[in-house]
Amino acid sequence: MDRKLPAGRLTAAVSLSLIAAGIIISVLYLRGAFLPRWIIWNRERAETIPEGLEEKLDPFWLLQDALCFDIDGDGAEDQILLVWKRGNYGRYMPTWVRYNEAGFSQHVFIYSLREDGWHAIWMSSKLGMEAASFEEGEEIPGTGRKSLDITEADGTVSRWGWLTWGLTRVE
Repeated sequence: MDRKLPAGRLTAAVSLSLIAAGIIISVLYLRGAFLPRWIIWNRERAETIPEGLEEKLDPFWLLQDALCFDIDGDGAEDQILLVWKRGNYGRYMPTWVRYNEAGFSQHVFIYSLREDGWHAIWMSSKLGMEAASFEEGEEIPGTGRKSLDITEADGTVSRWGWLTWGLTRVE
């Protein structure tokens, strides 16, 4: 005796399976499961985020690396974060941009500690490179400020500095 599922039940079972698969894939995507394999997650440094800064960070950002040094030359140490987040921009976009990207992209965010807590002093748009890691660099001649040295996935190292406002490539 051959028992068949009625067409309605079969359709419902297939639909529920597709919905469940979609939910699982969405959750994995939001947690960064599909990011490039060359990423080096530096959890030791990332877990040393100072008290008070963590609540400023969006819970959907994926923190790849973190550094602490005075990048802007004001005498106070800054937190420099290498972050993966969805979209190229934050809440506000340039007037010529109509839609924010939906995929993950890398960004450098810099926070400074002031009397009333941590404040973002610079948040880059999408890097446009594949940064595997970054390090505190040497002093940039004539500035008294140290550089941020970014190592790309292919091993290329570029040097960035806080010369006026924001990071500028110096090498």
